[in-house]
Amino acid sequence: MFYELEIGKPFILMSYSIIKMHDMNNQFTPKSIIFDLDGTLLDTWPSLHAAVLSFDPDGRSRLDPEALRRRLSDGIGPMLSLALAQLNRDELGARRDYRLLSEIYEHDWLCTATPFEGSQAMLHELSTAGFRLGLCTNRDPATTAELLGHLGWDEYFAAKVCLGDCENAKPHADPLLKTLSLLACTPADALFVGDSHIDASCAANANVSFVAHLGGYHAHRNDLDPCVMAFTHFWELADWIGQHRPALTES
Repeated sequence: MFYELEIGKPFILMSYSIIKMHDMNNQFTPKSIIFDLDGTLLDTWPSLHAAVLSFDPDGRSRLDPEALRRRLSDGIGPMLSLALAQLNRDELGARRDYRLLSEIYEHDWLCTATPFEGSQAMLHELSTAGFRLGLCTNRDPATTAELLGHLGWDEYFAAKVCLGDCENAKPHADPLLKTLSLLACTPADALFVGDSHIDASCAANANVSFVAHLGGYHAHRNDLDPCVMAFTHFWELADWIGQHRPALTES
């Protein structure tokens, strides 16, 4: 079965490209692949934007959506705080407004987030091909679990590390190193796939090779350096992994 991502460009079936393809220049052979969530696998910006508009429908003209989207590279909390600032909310009620906005998002809009095209097929094929997959996110555990359950993705990830699971959040190395520990994987045998300067810095701090999703929430392309590969469509990442992974089985 093929998963159409782009007119004239089918999704390359991972079980074929990985199991059948030998890497002639086998310089890197990842055993585990760890993903960020927001901006990497899930496009959560539309749901967050909808929550902000629902919170203050009359404030649309005061919002700068592009600035809010870019701020997502720092996390959901900073993005919501910037939205409240753009709406000129009373600083004395900032904590109350933040709590109310967060509740509106979580109760009404959280599960309207959609996977980036091809990401779900990618997870399925990577898992089928024998990779150990992990999730390393600065999203809180409760909403992460709700999203994964809603999407049916929980089974894909052998390890999940969320905000608060370590003393330090990304870009500190701790969350990624904890994910690797849960996967029983060394930094040299892993890839970390993300979309922001937070993710790129986290990977560099943990000495893990970084793959950059260009369709996420970074502000500038150089925010994603250093990276070993950058992609826009998930079939591009499928190709690259297939070329850098020796056959798992012979058939």
